Amino acid sequence: MRTLAYVLLGIITFYLQAQVIPMVFHTIWLPNLILVWVVLLTLLNGRRTGLFVAIVGGLIHDVLISNFFGLHMFPYVIIVYLLSFVKARIYEEQWYISFILVVLSTIVDGLVRMGMLYMIRADISFLPYMWHMVLPPMLLNGGLGVIIHFMLWKLEEKEQYMW
Repeated sequence: MRTLAYVLLGIITFYLQAQVIPMVFHTIWLPNLILVWVVLLTLLNGRRTGLFVAIVGGLIHDVLISNFFGLHMFPYVIIVYLLSFVKARIYEEQWYISFILVVLSTIVDGLVRMGMLYMIRADISFLPYMWHMVLPPMLLNGGLGVIIHFMLWKLEEKEQYMW
């Protein structure tokens, strides 16, 4: 049942990321809903689920939404590995921990993506990129992370109480 719910949520997430969010936010400061799902599912279900969601979500984001292949999938996989080390030590059912980890993951995502663009010799400056492309979506992602945190914990509680 939970797997079916995750698949349906993934389809809804893709639709929201590709169609609805660009309509609502008419700027370059788009929240990354797929990144938020990768972070929260990794924290809730562990590295294996996180890697699956990161690879599938990253490929979908790269192929269907973005214009660079690997520009989203690679940072998502790195974030999953970093979060899998943190998960066992600090993650609890607290919404503020989800907020902080989503914000930090957004920063790591921006840094890794900026490093990838730098390696292909893109004309990129560190401070303007961080100021305009990472910091504004960071707060939007954190807010979405809190909302999705409560949705996932309700789904998890229903699954635990069912048996």
